[in-house]
Amino acid sequence: MTEGPRFRELWTHRYHKFPHIIGKYWSFASKYIRLRLIKMRLGKRPLVAIILSEQMGDIIACEPVAREVRRLHPDAYIIWVVREPFVDLVRYNPNLDGYILEKCPGERVQLLRSGIYDKVYNMHISHRKCKYCPEDPINPTADQIGLTFDNYLDRGDLLYVFSQAAGLPALTDAPKMYIPEVIRQTVKALNLPSQAIVIHCQSSHVLKDWPAANWNKLAQWLLDTYPYPIIEVGQTPTVNTSNPRFLNMCGQFSLLETAEVIRGAHLFIGIDSGPAHMANAMNTDGIILLGQLFDFVDYLPYSGRYKKGEGVTILNDFGHPCADLPYIWVQEATNRRLGQPKFV
Repeated sequence: MTEGPRFRELWTHRYHKFPHIIGKYWSFASKYIRLRLIKMRLGKRPLVAIILSEQMGDIIACEPVAREVRRLHPDAYIIWVVREPFVDLVRYNPNLDGYILEKCPGERVQLLRSGIYDKVYNMHISHRKCKYCPEDPINPTADQIGLTFDNYLDRGDLLYVFSQAAGLPALTDAPKMYIPEVIRQTVKALNLPSQAIVIHCQSSHVLKDWPAANWNKLAQWLLDTYPYPIIEVGQTPTVNTSNPRFLNMCGQFSLLETAEVIRGAHLFIGIDSGPAHMANAMNTDGIILLGQLFDFVDYLPYSGRYKKGEGVTILNDFGHPCADLPYIWVQEATNRRLGQPKFV
């Protein structure tokens, strides 16, 4: 009974695998030619690559790496290697001269082997492979300091750890986001309510999430207790209410539009995910819900203000997943942040 599904699964994988590998080599060749042409125009200027291609929060947290690399190489042509869904996080960074879209880790290995870059700052930990490609991405610098997926969150915040993986000093700067004026005007034209509470309820990893019932309870309490409107951001809505002061904007904003909405918020409340890193980078006060993630119990992924405890309340019932975080803890933290209730 299981041979049929297994057979289909095997051939479905192969159906995707071989076109992917062919596309990888084509993509590698085209990027190599493009980079070679750039190097011909650069003359003696070095071509420097910063590599951290995925995970929204990781890229936002590690923005200070671009500033540090620019400081070290003021005359270099600096690019950031990034996956397409996250390109806007680096597109407008004034410390960069450009970016390269990465197809997969296998392509990254091919470009590194080619020697096309004069200097590389690779923040990836070794052995996160593409599911189709045979190449095993290795970062000797990360390996040398014993950095693995089993211990990296025990070593410090994301910037502190990944900057060392790249061969840089352990950086501690606050991250920044660069929002072009056209994005600011686009968000302004939406006429969203000012002084809103922005919430983000679901991450890309279920272990980071807080129960939907708790989010709905919290949203209703906020709407009943305070005058602030609520805007939910993210991809998938969690809160279900017909209250006119609640706006479900899930799936309607780009990454930078989401960051701009968070920038104008009175308060951000969310789980540990990309928008939480946006709140940190945009200097927005926040309440962040953490919990045990795999074997990581006492960890904090943020640098800057949130690392210092400025403008943020971090909630973590150590040894328990975020789903077990008591509702009353979140309500009381929100109450402390917002002050005396305005409604009775």
